[in-house]
Amino acid sequence: MKRLLHWTIGILILALIAFGGLMAIRSTGTETEKSTANYDVKEVGQLDTTSIYYDKVVKTNEVKKFLNVKVGKETSLYIFHFKAQIYYNLDKAHSDYNESTKTLTVTMPQPEVKLLLKDSNYAADCDYYKVKDSMLIADKNNKGLKIQKEAAQDVKTDILAKKDFTNTAQQSAKKVLSKMFSNDKIKVVCEFA
Repeated sequence: MKRLLHWTIGILILALIAFGGLMAIRSTGTETEKSTANYDVKEVGQLDTTSIYYDKVVKTNEVKKFLNVKVGKETSLYIFHFKAQIYYNLDKAHSDYNESTKTLTVTMPQPEVKLLLKDSNYAADCDYYKVKDSMLIADKNNKGLKIQKEAAQDVKTDILAKKDFTNTAQQSAKKVLSKMFSNDKIKVVCEFA
């Protein structure tokens, strides 16, 4: 009977040691996962921040000819209506996670602009105004589409030159990234070039 009691106590002690060792291994495994956690924003890809409706006015002057003789000049205004999106390509961002302070520092790339047009032929809304006749008319020969392709690059440059737009985009990027990592209680600091 004593022998059975010693065996039972020995088995219980071994079981407790094994159980304790298993729990220790499990808890250190979890700590290892947390300490090597990699918070990287590159996986996000493109971060759209601010939508803008932007009108661009382009003035054109055309020389009118009749039988190759200059007979006058026609001034026209084209008013293009763009919808644009300011975004950050986070593939170009650099992030650094400080585990002790639970802070993720993200060095953001330069913002970029994409124009959201109706189709691939740049067929966005366009108003065509002949100055001489003082009236809006239809752009029958699609000349406006050719001018709009040239104006599109200017629109991107114009948008990025406006501090209000870029400041709004920066604030939006900070909010979105902070919200993304809020479940892990990580503070996000964005640094903009």
